[in-house]
Amino acid sequence: MSRALLVYGKSSYQGYPYRHPFVTLHEVMHDGDVARLAEGQLMTPQMLIDLMAGLGRSVPAEILPARVLVRTAEMIVWWSPARERAMFFSDRGSDLALKSMNGKRYPHPPLLFKACGCHLWVRALGKDERPKAETKLCMVPYWNCYDNGVCCTGSMKIPQEKSVTAIDLWEGSFFQSEFTHASGVRRHIRFRGGFLAMWQSLAGEKTFPAKYLVKLPQTLAEFVRNDDHNYRNDNRHED
Repeated sequence: MSRALLVYGKSSYQGYPYRHPFVTLHEVMHDGDVARLAEGQLMTPQMLIDLMAGLGRSVPAEILPARVLVRTAEMIVWWSPARERAMFFSDRGSDLALKSMNGKRYPHPPLLFKACGCHLWVRALGKDERPKAETKLCMVPYWNCYDNGVCCTGSMKIPQEKSVTAIDLWEGSFFQSEFTHASGVRRHIRFRGGFLAMWQSLAGEKTFPAKYLVKLPQTLAEFVRNDDHNYRNDNRHED
């Protein structure tokens, strides 16, 4: 044995004093028949990915659908053309407007998804075409999504499958769950009557007007590199 890995903490928030697990790498020092661990080095996510690849657990060979934009051992990024979908809202027990909207079909803009582990990020696209690295993105016109693109998964059923076949499962889970709250986002859409009025006006329509989307300075390349999965807002939208 030449090296050893030690895992500290637990994966749950009950793992006091370490709220999140971490791994250290130690050289094994041999003094005759006695072995001891040298001072540890904190393992980074990239070091762990490299180790997994070295163990033969790199990305398996797959036929990538045209919708897939990026595929790594940890992440899948894909886009979804504009289409009609049913939407479900939490009626909060007594909100008649939400009850009347629940389960109806609405037109949706082209969307951009990124899945990594149990986290999901979602953006909208201004044009119904495969985006490029420099394509500017838009805020999605949905509740449960934060300014940084991360989606509050809440009661969503997280796909366990990690291959590209999971992209339809992610999309289905996202739209089959209820949209429950605004997530503190300053501006989801550009519509004078507000969020609910916009969706009410779109019920039964065929096309989502791109003019309703809030443009962002973020590009596809920046979206891919961003690994912030915290529920936070930065309120830096372009008009």
